[in-house]
Amino acid sequence: MSPRPYRADRRKSAAAETRRRIVEAVVDLHAERGVMATSYAMIAERADVAIPTVYNHFPKPGDLMAACFAHSMAQAPPLGPQIFDNAPELDARLYALVRALFAFYRFRAPLLRWTFYEARLVTEMAALQKKASEGRRQLIAFALAPAFGPRPPEALAALCEILLDFPAWQRFAGERGPSGEEAETVLAEALIALAGRHGAAARQARGAGRSKPRTGRRLT
Repeated sequence: MSPRPYRADRRKSAAAETRRRIVEAVVDLHAERGVMATSYAMIAERADVAIPTVYNHFPKPGDLMAACFAHSMAQAPPLGPQIFDNAPELDARLYALVRALFAFYRFRAPLLRWTFYEARLVTEMAALQKKASEGRRQLIAFALAPAFGPRPPEALAALCEILLDFPAWQRFAGERGPSGEEAETVLAEALIALAGRHGAAARQARGAGRSKPRTGRRLT
């Protein structure tokens, strides 16, 4: 029996292990230094491989960023529609969204603290940040759906997005801010109040439209 399949499996396994070490090195270095200050030589040294090996697995810097993003997201706390599984009402959904985002930001903070600066300078990173922002906007819409349907008021959605962005979390829930649970409660209650205000304004506007008297020439 030919030993070739066995050797091929060993080569594939070795390549996968090498790739794993490179990706983990990229994640660590991006968290420590940011993307722009991380070189292929640094990655090779951290992963204990030759520089050409890094290029063989990831020919372009964008490939490295995508691998880093995918690896970090796979290990991060879940952040998808499933966070609303046990939260059918608006208030519960907003609490669930805040808790999930806080957990997500705490996990990815070492990387995200660089991302929001470097995305202005690195095209590939800007594309990844845009993808993450679109996902967060979808979650906000899901959270607000019980009160506003699939399309919440633009002003309300924009306010929620500002308050739930990573820089806001840094400022609000950082070392000088309140404890994690207290910060989550304060922010969730603020979002609930904003949603209630917009809902009341929308209902008032609809009521005014229905009660507005009709005008026109009276026939005699």
